[in-house]
Amino acid sequence: MNRKAARRLTVMVAYSRGLALIELMIALVLGVVIIGAVTGIMLSNIQGFRTTRGLSQIQDSARVGYELLARDIRQAANVPCGNDIPVVNILNDAQGPAADVPWQYDFNNAFIGFGGDDGLDNVSNQIDGTESFVMLSGDVNDAYMLNYTDSNNGANFDVATASGAAHGYTSGNILMACNEKQATIFQVTNINGGGNLVANTGNSTTPGNCTKGFGAIEPGNGNQLCNTNGNPGPYGPNTVLATLSSTAWYIGDNGRAAEGGRSLYMARLDAGGTGAAITEIEIAAGVTEMNLRYRLIDTADFIDAATVGNRWANVNAVEVSLELLSQDQGISTDSGVDQGRLGRGFTSVVAIRNRSL
Repeated sequence: MNRKAARRLTVMVAYSRGLALIELMIALVLGVVIIGAVTGIMLSNIQGFRTTRGLSQIQDSARVGYELLARDIRQAANVPCGNDIPVVNILNDAQGPAADVPWQYDFNNAFIGFGGDDGLDNVSNQIDGTESFVMLSGDVNDAYMLNYTDSNNGANFDVATASGAAHGYTSGNILMACNEKQATIFQVTNINGGGNLVANTGNSTTPGNCTKGFGAIEPGNGNQLCNTNGNPGPYGPNTVLATLSSTAWYIGDNGRAAEGGRSLYMARLDAGGTGAAITEIEIAAGVTEMNLRYRLIDTADFIDAATVGNRWANVNAVEVSLELLSQDQGISTDSGVDQGRLGRGFTSVVAIRNRSL
């Protein structure tokens, strides 16, 4: 065999030997390092995404909650024709001792807060020990009276709208009529011919009216605070009509324990429908606590509900503090608290518009 052929054979033998053990171990170590680095980057990106999503969910819930809640606070106790006129409430459930009047009909407490020891009536899912508050107002649209008549068949009036569209009222609606002299809260018991509304007594609607008259209530016979015929209201053409808006805000059980189980809720009276139903609406998920403090007219300090006592008519601003948790678990570095959910707190002060002027 010549020298060239021998050299070629030696090279072929060297190439066919494969990797040595040390080379294989180095390759494995490098592979593990690369895989570990890629896995770490991937896990970091996933955790970053979950954290960003959790923060986004918290911020969205806080923004939506404050936006809708602030609207109700600003409008609390609003009477479309002026807040210095007397308000007559002829609803059956608004009569009797003040403690027995349901919050959704109690315009004497058109803004009132409750501490953690006082739960809301007529809601099914409030978390025990959490604060809440209630606001009532007249939600005006473009409807008005063309006329007004008090008779033995009940107060009745024709309705028109500034836009010329149909008024949309139905039997059972709870409305507020007002002018520069007075406002009256009542329930529509019947509609004649589509445009004539009747407010009568009887049990055709719930809660119903205690009198046929829209005027000031005077004690009647027995234990009744208002008699059947009542007093005529001071109303005529162009009397404003508004829907009674009654809302309560509270922390409720949303039934989703895996996401934390708590949300910010609004309970609203269906005054534009049957006039008796309370609808519970989930507003913002992940809101675990709502702490409320109130400022009285001509004061600077904010106080709790117990300190306000019976001075709710003098409250002109509310400090609302919300505590929120993310719906996803295992985000926070403190995994032993709230299953590692990310938590944030927000505080905002909202003025009651008609009491701040």
